Amino acid sequence: MPLFKKITDPDFEIAIWRIEEDLTFFEPLFASHPDIPNKAKKMQWFATRHLINELRGQFSEVLKAESGKPFLVDSPHHISISHSTEFAAVMHSEKYFVGIDLEIVNPKVENIAHKFLQPYELAALKPQERLKKLILYWSAKESLYKLYGHRNIEFKTQLIIDPFELQTKGELKAEILATEAPIKKLKVNYEFLEGHILSYVTGR
Repeated sequence: MPLFKKITDPDFEIAIWRIEEDLTFFEPLFASHPDIPNKAKKMQWFATRHLINELRGQFSEVLKAESGKPFLVDSPHHISISHSTEFAAVMHSEKYFVGIDLEIVNPKVENIAHKFLQPYELAALKPQERLKKLILYWSAKESLYKLYGHRNIEFKTQLIIDPFELQTKGELKAEILATEAPIKKLKVNYEFLEGHILSYVTGR
């Protein structure tokens, strides 16, 4: 499971691994694990948990809150995880809530675009940039959702991304217009890599 990329910041760390092992590599490393019938999903579960242990340098039990947000048992540190069929990604911080998302650049995002973008935002997309901008919007809003950590949030109207010029790597200005606890002046970092988009954000 070779390290594909690592991002180190004074306030957080990100690690991305290319998943190349099979289940026989992971299973002996865990005394217990959930019964996941789907082999691909089971592999992703093992890969992300193993990566958390590697990143933290110790065994770390991970549970999920009712909202689905993962947390470390017996540790106040914050984590966020994501995965595709090819990669596992983990973001870890001792200080701040975090959100990370990793998505394959897939034209199927067009089918759900109306669920996370306003009509005027869709109309503003240039044809030659449409697919990459759609997947970037989706991934950035996913990372914001993971940072927020509560289910009751509307992607289209409450997870806001300012207009931006598309680059291979950059930063988006964003805010979460939650009813109870809005979070403003957020910065979502992103980069395109090997047919994927990576986005991540901290709550600082």
